[in-house]
Amino acid sequence: MLLAGLLVISACGPGNSKATPTEMGLDAVYTAAAGTVMAQLTDTAAKQPTATLVPSSTATGTVTATLAPIPTQTTAPAAPSGSTGAVGCNNSAYITDVTVPDNQQVAPGQAFTKTWRLQNTGSCAWTTSYKVSFLSGDAMSGAATALTQTVNPGTTADISVNMVAPSSPKTYVGYWKLVNDAGQAFGTSFYVQIVVAGASVTPGTVTGTVTGTVLPSATPTFGASGCYNSAVINETIPDGTKMDPGE
Repeated sequence: MLLAGLLVISACGPGNSKATPTEMGLDAVYTAAAGTVMAQLTDTAAKQPTATLVPSSTATGTVTATLAPIPTQTTAPAAPSGSTGAVGCNNSAYITDVTVPDNQQVAPGQAFTKTWRLQNTGSCAWTTSYKVSFLSGDAMSGAATALTQTVNPGTTADISVNMVAPSSPKTYVGYWKLVNDAGQAFGTSFYVQIVVAGASVTPGTVTGTVTGTVLPSATPTFGASGCYNSAVINETIPDGTKMDPGE
C-alpha cells in the first residue's frame, strides 16, 4: 500500500545543519518516516499495559467452643462384699437392663427412670410389701421403692426407680438390692451407671466474598520519539481511490 501524504519531519539540532525534506528526496523522507513509525510501534507495543484482575477479598468467621472435661467411662466396680445370697426362702437373680444401659450420657439435673429385669429364684413370692432399696455408691436422688405387683417363684418382673442425674460431669454408679417384708436384703445386687455429659461445642459461621476488578488496557498513542515526530500535511491519493494495474 502506498504511503499517502506529505510528511514533515522535525529533527534535533540546528535547522541549517540538516537537509530539508526537499533536498533529501521523497525516497529518503519515506524511509525515515517509516523507520520512525515502526520504532514507535515496537516501543509502544512493548510498553502497552495488560488487563489485570485485582482481587479484593473479605472473610470473617468465628468459631466458639465451650468445653468441659469429658467424663471417663469406666466399668462398674465390683459388687459390695456380702451383696449376694439367699435369705430364708428369698432369693433373686439379675436378668438384664430394660432402660438406661451402662454409660448412657445424661444431661446434668435430668430426671430418668432406671428399670431392671429380675427373676425370683427363691421359693417365696415377692409381695407388694417388698422393696428395691439403695445399697451403695451414688443414689442419684433415688429412694426405696415398693414393688407394684406380686412376683411368684420362677417368674420375672421389671422393677423401676426414679432418679435425677447429678450436676457435675463424671461417671456415677449406684448399687441397689431387694428387701423383703422384714427389712432383710437378699439376692443379687444390681446397679445403674450413667455418664453426666458436660462438653459442648457451638460452631460459628464463616462467610467470605471475593470480588475482582478488571483494569482496562491503555490505548496506544503515537507522538514524539526522542527528537523525531511527524504529521500528515496533505494527501495526494485519497483513501479508497481506484487505480489501474501498473499505475
